[in-house]
Amino acid sequence: MQTFKLQTDVSEDGKGKKIRMIFSGYLTLQNAAEIKATLQPINGDFANLELCARDVAGIDVSFLQMIESYRKTHEGDGKKVKILMDLPYDLKTLLANAGIAYPLK
Repeated sequence: MQTFKLQTDVSEDGKGKKIRMIFSGYLTLQNAAEIKATLQPINGDFANLELCARDVAGIDVSFLQMIESYRKTHEGDGKKVKILMDLPYDLKTLLANAGIAYPLK
């Protein structure tokens, strides 16, 4: 099975605790359950959340739906959430052509 990796960084500034979650590898349906399991334990004890995708080998709608749901949940709780996608040209083009509006580098 092709896998994904997750790196989590926690920092704190004058505005409160910030969590940055960086996903890489295969962000696809075959890893959806594992990705979802990594998102669930993050508690609400933070002011800002940054969800990043970089060094992506594959991405599909299952990952996008998960992070969008995660974003809506935490924004509903008053948190600031930012989603960043640093994707290869072919994946960036695919998402842009599909109407995906995340900031793409």
